Amino acid sequence: MGVSKGQTLFKIGPPWKHAMNTRQPLRPAASPPTEVCVVTADAAFEAREVSIRRAIGELLLVVRESLRLEVVFVAEIVKGRRVFKHVSTSLDASPVQEGGGNPLEETICQRILDGRLPAVIPNVRALIAEQGLSRDHDALGAHIGVPVHMPDGRLYGMLCGFSLGGSIALDERDVRRLEMAAGTTARLLAQADGRETTQTDPALF
Repeated sequence: MGVSKGQTLFKIGPPWKHAMNTRQPLRPAASPPTEVCVVTADAAFEAREVSIRRAIGELLLVVRESLRLEVVFVAEIVKGRRVFKHVSTSLDASPVQEGGGNPLEETICQRILDGRLPAVIPNVRALIAEQGLSRDHDALGAHIGVPVHMPDGRLYGMLCGFSLGGSIALDERDVRRLEMAAGTTARLLAQADGRETTQTDPALF
């Protein structure tokens, strides 16, 4: 077959057109890099601890406002000392600070634990001389305190609260409410240690 003048048998275009006309296997488009968030055990523990500290703080706030106290705290007993772990206060300058502490024998907490003093004390100042307490207790009015026992029965420390100045009418009903709060606190502390997983509601009052 002849080819007439001006007629082409093959039409050759630019290389890119040729490539487009060539059948090639399709390749899936590359996916954007995926960011993987790895939560370490330490990070998870820290997040849980922060959450539990917040829950205990909210619980102490409810207790303090319900009982009309200026200070409510959870203290751990460590090697003969009372160490303040959680504090809720309405004071700008509280006599109780987290991380602070003193010898247990010098405290009202010890006297409640061993039975020398009841859970409710209407006026601390009236008992300072009788109980051999330091003059640091002069500013205290009413005081209430109960032990905090962990779910396994171990004594953790004390949950206490006090007012400054005048006394406040506290009774056995308030003691029972504080004991409920102490139980909830113990379960939250156990969760922080990884020993308890039961969720608790801090709104007890």
